[in-house]
Amino acid sequence: MALSTFEYSKSWRSAADFPSYEENEERVRDDMQLLFDEVRDALNLLVSELKAENLPFTPTPEIDATTLQNAVELLQSQLSGAVAGQLPNGSVTAEKLAAMAVTSAKLAAFCVTGEKLAGSAVTSTKLANGAVTAAKLADGAVTGGKIAEGAVTADKLAADALTGKADLENGKVRPVQLSRRIVAVSSSRTLALSDEGAMLQCLGSEATALTVPKNSAVAFPIGTEIVICREGSGAVSILAGDEVTIRCAGSSQTILNRYSTAVLKKTGSNVWLLGGEGLAPAGYLDNFSAGFAPDGAIRLREGVHYFASEDELPAPGTAGRIFLVAAD
Repeated sequence: MALSTFEYSKSWRSAADFPSYEENEERVRDDMQLLFDEVRDALNLLVSELKAENLPFTPTPEIDATTLQNAVELLQSQLSGAVAGQLPNGSVTAEKLAAMAVTSAKLAAFCVTGEKLAGSAVTSTKLANGAVTAAKLADGAVTGGKIAEGAVTADKLAADALTGKADLENGKVRPVQLSRRIVAVSSSRTLALSDEGAMLQCLGSEATALTVPKNSAVAFPIGTEIVICREGSGAVSILAGDEVTIRCAGSSQTILNRYSTAVLKKTGSNVWLLGGEGLAPAGYLDNFSAGFAPDGAIRLREGVHYFASEDELPAPGTAGRIFLVAAD
């Protein structure tokens, strides 16, 4: 219904309604009261009719209501139905949001969870470039189980993301990257951190000494391995620096034979293990002793014996050449 209009039942300008002179005072009072009562009743009716459903409304393309009540109800319905899935693409833009309109303080902790998001609601095309950064992700937020198969590819990684990582060939690390680096050594020196995992190729003709530094000077990781190869004619010795302990099965820490190798492995903060066939003295024979047999050959019996160098061994084909035979 619309608001009611009001009109007086009598007019003061009408002589028929109100004579110019009225001797009856009571009649005059009744006429005046009638007019006041009509105004009162009209105001009371207006108050009762002042409701949203009685107020007119000019329709618009978005809200085609005819009364204010209809318009309010229609607008409320549209707002209630305005969920993320029903908003037109691009309808909410940065220009439509006031500065700092959406802040962390306004978003309750965990207010948006996986359970509240429809399947595939958040896709890469809906995220601005750089929208998801490491600083915005909680520790452990991205796990292997949350990443779809094939979701992370080489073209999605930053240019330097794989710097220093091994290349794969048919699903395996390339052989060249499994090989030790070769570092040429021409003179005595102290081991450096750059020697970690390398093979030191000692090329000098003079004796060369390699010193293992203490951990506080060069912090090799425990488990570090360094291969030392004697390529030159000069003997190569491995020396323990200050506070360093080198544990070696034999008494020698020198690679006496050319083209032989030894391996250093760090097993403690200042403890290294040294081993390798190149550390055995020339002519070393384990658990044998030397003695001359009646037939002129040297017979080796139980015990330990070694020759200091190849010079002490008879030349091939000469009398006294050593033959290894079974001990008596």
